[in-house]
Amino acid sequence: MLFAVGLALSLAIPSSAPDSPSRSPGGSTTVAASIVDTAIARMGGLSALQGIRTARYHMAIQWLNLNFDARPYRDSPGYELDTDYRDYDARIWRNTRRFPTRSNWLEYVDLVVDTVAARQGPNLTRSIPTPAGVIDGWAPLAIAYIDERRELFALTPDQLLLRLREARDLSSHADTLIGGIRHSAVNGTVEGYPMTAFFRRTDGMLALARYHADESNDFGLAPLGPMDVEVWYSVWRRDGSGHVYMPFQWDVARVGRPYKRITVLDVAFDSTMPPDSLELSASVRDGYLKYARKPMADLPLDSARISADGRMALFNTPGAPRAAVKIGAEWLLLEPGNLPLNAERASAWLREHDKRTRVGGAVISREWPSGGAAWVARSKLPIYVAPSGAQGLKTTLANFGSPATSMHVVGAGQWIRTSSAPRDSAWVEPIDLPSAPRAVLMYVPSMKWVYSSGITGELDQEFVSRRISERGWTVERIGTLQLPSGAPPR
Repeated sequence: MLFAVGLALSLAIPSSAPDSPSRSPGGSTTVAASIVDTAIARMGGLSALQGIRTARYHMAIQWLNLNFDARPYRDSPGYELDTDYRDYDARIWRNTRRFPTRSNWLEYVDLVVDTVAARQGPNLTRSIPTPAGVIDGWAPLAIAYIDERRELFALTPDQLLLRLREARDLSSHADTLIGGIRHSAVNGTVEGYPMTAFFRRTDGMLALARYHADESNDFGLAPLGPMDVEVWYSVWRRDGSGHVYMPFQWDVARVGRPYKRITVLDVAFDSTMPPDSLELSASVRDGYLKYARKPMADLPLDSARISADGRMALFNTPGAPRAAVKIGAEWLLLEPGNLPLNAERASAWLREHDKRTRVGGAVISREWPSGGAAWVARSKLPIYVAPSGAQGLKTTLANFGSPATSMHVVGAGQWIRTSSAPRDSAWVEPIDLPSAPRAVLMYVPSMKWVYSSGITGELDQEFVSRRISERGWTVERIGTLQLPSGAPPR
């Protein structure tokens, strides 16, 4: 598995073998340049790689949901087929994406032209947060897609080697063992990323690229904070027209966990496309420039409300905390949001709309990535986290530079009490649900309300109802991730 290989690398690097005897800055650069030039020669030569101006990739992609569970096969993978067109000189990336559904395929086109990105396809307002709306059939995308184009172009093997060769800070450092094979290591800045690339000593081929990236603009990656990224290259063979040797398998790991597997089905270099398929109208550009140059989760809380009884706040915004529940004069954030700014914004909204109250902590009731927890931790407020989410939260807090001292793993039942209302309280306890093992169940007696984000369907709710009966609780509503305020028990 990719994780096993990544772990082997992380263990191997500290015990490095000596590098080339040449240790002077110039010598280190010379050694690094020789390593990169050898890899370029193995791919087909410098002129062949420099001649690649455009490329059209056909790819099968398997998305692996990041999780930190020791048990394998819990990643619930997603799949897509891509036709990925790249113009390296014009900085254009056109990606036609096809997703399987129960009865057919959903197809979207993501187009990035210089510094503007937009999407075309069905159900646009549901497929992504689109504050700009739909303009001329296109939904302006977030700046995250500009970032992604930058990463993809940097990490395409032929482009990576060329950019390394041109890097002004190119240098080599000590060799390392990966899977029992000695690898050379080269450092250099590529597309603004300080990159370390590893090359097998046995054949000189590119094996791995590693870099650090702040993915705050990306909705799904932002909760994990600035992270280490690895891209592994394997299955080398000639492209269809015989230009160069290419790796047809690219495996991506983030925060030390498998993230994405890309299998190249076919690649055609020097491809062309109709010019009008690579253009975005002035209206789409204006919409992007007005609304989309910020993180995908940076959205206003313009649909937030407090329930009629004053005990529940619902934020109703992608990336925001799912809800907040009021215990005395303190609010507990439920699943505290995508980015630190989301939790901070929710806290400010609560202060404005419910005077003389404050946020007193947060509850993460299943394995749920939450960058908002970093703000809670910085505010020195308690975070009650499900056992399944403990390692992921530790990683998030470390990546954001936030302390983990206020993190409480709910390993047994406990009361959450506040000084503002000693007689009011919330009870949290661990529960194993079919869809979310090692989750947390929350019960507020004064509200006759139970909540767990681990409830994803009827079967989970049956287990929760059974637990309610065992405990003898009086419950009128059971809240879920999709409906935090809850519905009557079945």
